[in-house]
Amino acid sequence: GENNVGVLAWRCTLATPEYPEGRDIVIIANDVTFQAGSFGVAEDDLFQKASEFARARGLPRIHIACNSGARVGLAEELKPYVKAKWTDSSDPSKGFDFL
Repeated sequence: GENNVGVLAWRCTLATPEYPEGRDIVIIANDVTFQAGSFGVAEDDLFQKASEFARARGLPRIHIACNSGARVGLAEELKPYVKAKWTDSSDPSKGFDFL
C-alpha cells in the first residue's frame, strides 16, 4: 500500500435486524502491511482522533487488532524498562528475538 501509518479508521453504516435502516459505527484496524501494524506516535494519534470522533457522535467503536505491538525503539525513555533480545540492538525497528 500507500499508507504511511499502521492504523486505519472508517465510518461505516451497517444494517442489522435491530437497525434495518442502518446504524453508523467507527471501525479502527491495524494495517499489517505497514511496519507490521505496530503502534507508534502517528498510530496513537489516529486511534485517539477516531475514538474521539466516535464518542462525540455516540457511535459504537470497533477495534480490529492485528499487530506486532508498540515500536519501543521510538520511545527512548521506555527502553530501560524493556528486557528484550533485539535482533539488532543498534536498530530496534528490526524486531526482537524474545522478551
